[in-house]
Amino acid sequence: MARTVYLHIGLPKTGTTFLQTTMWENRRALRRQRFLYPGTSRMDHYHASQEVRGASPARMGRNAGAWNKLVAKLAAWDGDGLVSHEFFSMATPEQAKAAVAALAPAEVRLVVTVRSYVLQFPAVWQEALKMNSDLGFDEFMDRALAGKLRGGWSWESQDIPRVLGNWMEAVPADRITVVTVPPPGAPRGLLWERWKDAIGIDDSAFDLDVSYANESLGAAQAALLMRVKPHLSGPLEAGGVRHRWVRKYFGHEVLVPQRGERFGPRPHHVAELASRSAAARDWVQQQEVRVVGDLDDLLSTAAPDGTHPGDVPDSEIVDVAARAIEQMIRDVRDLTAERDRLRAELRRKARHQPVGGARAVARRLKRALGK
Repeated sequence: MARTVYLHIGLPKTGTTFLQTTMWENRRALRRQRFLYPGTSRMDHYHASQEVRGASPARMGRNAGAWNKLVAKLAAWDGDGLVSHEFFSMATPEQAKAAVAALAPAEVRLVVTVRSYVLQFPAVWQEALKMNSDLGFDEFMDRALAGKLRGGWSWESQDIPRVLGNWMEAVPADRITVVTVPPPGAPRGLLWERWKDAIGIDDSAFDLDVSYANESLGAAQAALLMRVKPHLSGPLEAGGVRHRWVRKYFGHEVLVPQRGERFGPRPHHVAELASRSAAARDWVQQQEVRVVGDLDDLLSTAAPDGTHPGDVPDSEIVDVAARAIEQMIRDVRDLTAERDRLRAELRRKARHQPVGGARAVARRLKRALGK
């Protein structure tokens, strides 16, 4: 069994995509220092987090057994290892205990990345909006702070004392590291330096150009997405399809590159979030956990003061939509050109090659069309 397993449980929107991508893309270099990031894809860790939190085999479908597969890989490893997904943050104390027990006899060390709630919640709302929520920012904040939301983008995944308290029933405080996300204006790369310190890895052989951040939408781009969401229908209502085409394509490939104006919560929401951040900072200070970074980072209220998404004028939303449509027309044009080229190639192959060659071209055509 692995000697030490670092279990990174989020929180959501604390640089997790950046950290996980960097680790995943450099897993060969990690293995050379006897550090295992197991799985056949990064999504294995997400599916594992679902199972730890009680998802049934029927719900998991073809991804059933993801947690046991990661555990088995770590059981066959003689160095250190990492399991990382932000939705482990929502585990109950009983689920946390079961997860830690499954990793025995490895020593489990918990890593928790945390961030000022004031800076956190604009990003949390955006992730909810890209997926299954149609709520505007104001209503989302009201419901979140009242404890009326559930799931990965709710207060239950963000409440630092609650999340740590649940996991501290399974992992002693002296095996827990809290990593603070630096506030705006901090040196670039500081979060990564803190992360390396937390889990004790050497990145001298890493390719650090492969990582990417889960970038935010601007206010007008978010306002447009709010207008689009109620009109999604048919296959776009399915979770996996919505993740691929609404979140990744429309959100990240079409809207994010427009580089819209950044925004923060309303002043009364800022005041409430700042108060809760201060209380969380005080609570962590009272625990005997290791802190990498500065707990005062939780006190940052340096949210952008751009136009609130709920206040963006229709004229600006129309401009964003026009640019988005132009981008999407170009994308469809490129895809159609590739489809037509492959169809022509398929016809040529069908005339001059055996059936097997034509089938290979047909498979390429299907891949190009995303089918």
